[in-house]
Amino acid sequence: MPSQTITEITVAPIPVHYPKQVGKVAFGDYIGSERTEWLVRARTDGGLEGLTLANRFMGRFTSFDSATGTMSGLLALLREVFLGSTVDEFLEVSDGRAVGVHDAYVQAFQTHGWMSILAYDLLGRAMGVSCVDLLGERLKDRIPAYDTTLFYQDFVNPEKGAAQVADDAAGARNDGYTAFKIKIGRVGRWMTPQAGLERDVEVVMAVREAVGPDATVMVDGNFGYDHRLDLLEDFVRETLPAKLFWMEEMVSADVGDYRTMRRILDRLGSTALLVCGEEDGHPPGQVFVDLVGNGLIDGYQPDIVAAGFSRWHELKQWLEPAGVRAQPRNFGNGNLGRRAALVFGASAQSFVSLEDERFLPNVYADDDVTFRDGAYSVPTGDGLGLAVDSDVYQQKYAGLEVRIT
Repeated sequence: MPSQTITEITVAPIPVHYPKQVGKVAFGDYIGSERTEWLVRARTDGGLEGLTLANRFMGRFTSFDSATGTMSGLLALLREVFLGSTVDEFLEVSDGRAVGVHDAYVQAFQTHGWMSILAYDLLGRAMGVSCVDLLGERLKDRIPAYDTTLFYQDFVNPEKGAAQVADDAAGARNDGYTAFKIKIGRVGRWMTPQAGLERDVEVVMAVREAVGPDATVMVDGNFGYDHRLDLLEDFVRETLPAKLFWMEEMVSADVGDYRTMRRILDRLGSTALLVCGEEDGHPPGQVFVDLVGNGLIDGYQPDIVAAGFSRWHELKQWLEPAGVRAQPRNFGNGNLGRRAALVFGASAQSFVSLEDERFLPNVYADDDVTFRDGAYSVPTGDGLGLAVDSDVYQQKYAGLEVRIT
C-alpha cells in the first residue's frame, strides 16, 4: 500500500475529571478534581487518524517568550516534525516490528517522547496491526491496574483523618480494584517529622484493613523521607504487618541512600520492592545506571508519555536482562495516557501494573477494552486501538480546537 502523507493536525485542550477531589502530596498542594488532556490528532491523505498527548510539552510553561508550554510553540513543533511527512518515514520496521527510529527523527523523539506515540499509532493503523505488535509481541491478554488516587485525602477531610483514605480505598475495592498505591511522606513539610511518620503509618495500616489481606498495597513517598532515613526505618518496621508490595521514591535517587534502604529492608524482613526514576531523562542519568547496575532498585519508572514508545522500547531491552521491572509512571496523562501504558504493558514481560488515575470518560469512543477483577483487557484495534467519539467532540470540544494544514 502506498505510504500516506500527514496533511492535517489539530490540537485541543480536553478537560478530564477525577471522580473526587484528589489531595496533596509530599512536595505539592492539592491536585483537585480536573486536569487537561492536550489531545493531538494527525490525519493523512488516505483517511488515517493518529493520536497522541502533548501534556509534557504544554505543562512546562515558563513565559510567553518561550515556545515550550505555548500553543504557538506546540503548533510549530508539530508542523516541523509531522506535517507533510509520510507515515512510514518515522520508524524502522523489521518483520512487522518497530526496531528503531529513523535518523532524521531520533533527536525529536528523544526530546519529545510523546511524539513517538503518534508515529507508532499512525504506522500501526497503516499496517493494520496493534502498537502492541509493533513494540514486540502481545505477551499478555490482561493488564493489572492499581488505584493511584490515594493522596493525602486525610487533609481533604481532616475531621476523618486516616479514615478518609481508608474509605476511598474501600470504595475503589468495591469498584473492582485489587491494588492500591498510597501517597505518604508527610514527614517534614505538611506535618512535623514525628507526627508525619505517625500519620503515614496510620494511613497505611487503615488502608490495609479496608482493602483486605489479599489486596496489593504500595506506597509512594515522593522523596518525603529525604535526610530522614531514621524515620524511614521506623516506617518500614511499623508497617511490616501491611506487607507492602513496593516502596516508591522514598528518598531522592542516591546510591548510598538506596544501599542503606536495602539493608534496612533486609534487616527488618520486608519484601517490598524499591522503585524510582519517574523524572529521569534520556539517556538514563548516571545515578540510575548505577542503581540498576548495583541491584539497588527493582523497578524503573520514567513517564510513559514523556518517554514515549520509542524510548521505552530501548529501556526494556536494558532493564529486563538486569532483572529490573519496566514500570512506567502514568500520572497526569488522562485517558489517552492510560491507553498508552496499557499497550506498552502488554508488550513488556516485566511490566507489573498500570498506574490508573481513574479518570471519568471524556472524548473517546467505547471499544473492546474492559475492566474487571482489577485488570484491563488489551485492545485489539489497529495502532492504539483508540478513537475519538466524533459526536461528543463536535458537541463539546470542537470550539477549543486549533488546526494546521
